[in-house]
Amino acid sequence: MTEWSIVCYDHDMRPGERQSTIADIVRDEGRVTVEALTRHFGASAETIRRDLATLSREGIIRKVHGGAVFPGSRGEDPFQKRMGHNIAAKRHIAKKAITLVSAGDTLFIDTGTTTLMFARELGSIDNLTIITNSIEIARVVSTGNSSASLFLVGGAYNADNRQTFGMMAMSQIEMFRGTLAVLAIGTVDAAAGAMDYNIEEAQVARAMIKQSQSAVILSDSSKFNRIAPFAVGPLSCFNTLVCETEPKGSLQRALEQSSVEIVF
Repeated sequence: MTEWSIVCYDHDMRPGERQSTIADIVRDEGRVTVEALTRHFGASAETIRRDLATLSREGIIRKVHGGAVFPGSRGEDPFQKRMGHNIAAKRHIAKKAITLVSAGDTLFIDTGTTTLMFARELGSIDNLTIITNSIEIARVVSTGNSSASLFLVGGAYNADNRQTFGMMAMSQIEMFRGTLAVLAIGTVDAAAGAMDYNIEEAQVARAMIKQSQSAVILSDSSKFNRIAPFAVGPLSCFNTLVCETEPKGSLQRALEQSSVEIVF
């Protein structure tokens, strides 16, 4: 067993922090055992099994007999790899973002690991209409919210991100009007606004913004003050930024000047 197993944590460590660290360990090691994790955290086997069950439900790890493996162990999976990063921040953002949604709303939700966590929080809100280009978000909504009306737009398919895109997808998005567009962008910058690393994802996001009454960015702070190749829109296109920590400096000033509400 590698050296991480000899480090011991505070018994009062919060579950979210422990689960985030477990995800990091599983991602780095590929496979871990319940026994090694109990030694590492000084926690009971029952506690560790609950943590693994939570991470497994979220698609971040895969439970196996006596422990867990990283899903990418069966072959490279970029989306699953991203799911394992900044878990605590993404959970925080998802729980904050859900407060912006009311029963009966119509939501556009684009592809992303943070928007997927957000989708998992929608089960308690009745009579939603969800339009998405994400296979994973469609699966989560269909199994977690029986009262929701779900529309998965068609188009070309990207297996890595499990999403549809292209002219057909954007044409179908134009058939709807949304209360909110909930978007997981690649970066956000004071001068350049919201950007993405994938041109197809940027195009879908722009189409969703155009068809919505308001637009919400879900972004952890690792994406602040960075530049990506493809523009989604200036900050003035958005109504709300949901993040885990308050932006500072020029980004904070630019958001305030563009009347973007900051929720953290």
